[in-house]
Amino acid sequence: MEEREFIDRLKRFDAQAISWVVERYGVALHRYVAAIVGDAHLAEDIVAETYVRMLERIGDYRITGAPFRAWLYRIAHNLAINAVTRDRSTHDDLTLLRTEASYGNPAEVFEREETHAALRQALKTLTDEQQQVLLLRFVAQLPVAEVAQQLQRSEGAVKQLQFRALRALGRLLGEAEVGDG
Repeated sequence: MEEREFIDRLKRFDAQAISWVVERYGVALHRYVAAIVGDAHLAEDIVAETYVRMLERIGDYRITGAPFRAWLYRIAHNLAINAVTRDRSTHDDLTLLRTEASYGNPAEVFEREETHAALRQALKTLTDEQQQVLLLRFVAQLPVAEVAQQLQRSEGAVKQLQFRALRALGRLLGEAEVGDG
C-alpha cells in the first residue's frame, strides 16, 4: 500500500490500517521504549499511549518525505522520556519487584539485571543524540538513513555519533569490568 493511501486510511480510523501499524511496529517499538525506561511493563503502557497519541494527532500528520515510522518513534520517544523524568524512584522499586518476580536461577536473574543496569548507567553518560542514535539503530533496528531523517542530521553525522557513542560505551564498560575485577 502506498504511504499516502495508508495515511488517509489512518485519518479515517480504518481498523485494518491501525491494526497494521500495531503489527508492523509493535515489537520494535516496545523494545525501543523498554530500552529507554528500563521496564517492560511500563514500556507496554507507553506503547499503548503512543498509539492513542498517534490516532489523536493523525489528522495533523503531513507527509514530508520522512517515513511514518520516524513520526511514530518520535511520539514514543517523547512519552518515554517524560515517563523516565517523571518518576525515577518508582522505576527503582519496579526494577526490584521485576527481579523478585522473575523466573529462573536468582543468581542469573541478578547478574542479568546488573548487566542491564550497568549498560543503562553507561548510556546515561552519553549525549542525548548519542543515546537516541544507539537506541534507534540497535534496539529499534532502523537504518542509518531513517535515523538521520528522524534526528534531522546527515547520514555521516549519524554514523559519527554512532561511532563515538560505541567507543565511549566500550571505554565505560571496560573500565567497570577492570574496576570490579
